[in-house]
Amino acid sequence: MKRFLSAALACAFIFIFAAVPTEKAKAYAVYGRVIEYDVGFYKDPQCSSLLFYLPYTYYVEIAEKGEIVSRAELFSGNYDTPAIDGYVYTDELYFDDETPENPFYETTLRTATACGFYSDSAAQNLIRHIFENRTLKYYGYCYDSEGNYVYFADYNGELGYVKEESLVPFEFTPHPTPLPQPEEPPPPEETPTESGGISTGLKIAIVVAIVLAAAVIIAFSVRPARKRYYYDDADDLTPHENEFR
Repeated sequence: MKRFLSAALACAFIFIFAAVPTEKAKAYAVYGRVIEYDVGFYKDPQCSSLLFYLPYTYYVEIAEKGEIVSRAELFSGNYDTPAIDGYVYTDELYFDDETPENPFYETTLRTATACGFYSDSAAQNLIRHIFENRTLKYYGYCYDSEGNYVYFADYNGELGYVKEESLVPFEFTPHPTPLPQPEEPPPPEETPTESGGISTGLKIAIVVAIVLAAAVIIAFSVRPARKRYYYDDADDLTPHENEFR
């Protein structure tokens, strides 16, 4: 009987430790960071149904990383905003080995007037009316047909869209971790100077000078010789027999 109880307790402890995630396991969670504007969070793995655009400078937790599309989570953990699953294009996120602190943008929206709560970002399909001074949990943003902001939010367990014009203005706070800096291109190679060699311009000048000098030498070398005459008498203009040409 004692052996049976010991074995049962051992199994129970193994089950408990296996079920509770350890800090080491949490440290290996993969996060992708939003370092561009209008990075989409989609409802389906084909990325054909956009839910909203993710908050710039913040993160998503990657549940399954794919070569083209990854399955992602928002607000997984101890957050007041309910967790939500979706899909993102893998190459639209920045990945590093750091585990961020407070990776998700958690804030609330408050209605400034009675307004509609819609099932679509075009604000055409009404879910319900919301009274003034009601609180919604923010996820991300979209644009309507006129380019105005529409926000995706949770209202008492329902997900939908609310127009920016219906809300009390709020200020977006970027994530405190600095964004990664792009790599600077290598500096261009410098043209060799007098200390390191002859410059290209000087080389061209030397070649031109050599060509001109050679042309002058050739011109004088092929010039015909003048006839010279010797006379025995100044009045005798007949060429001498020792004429030199």
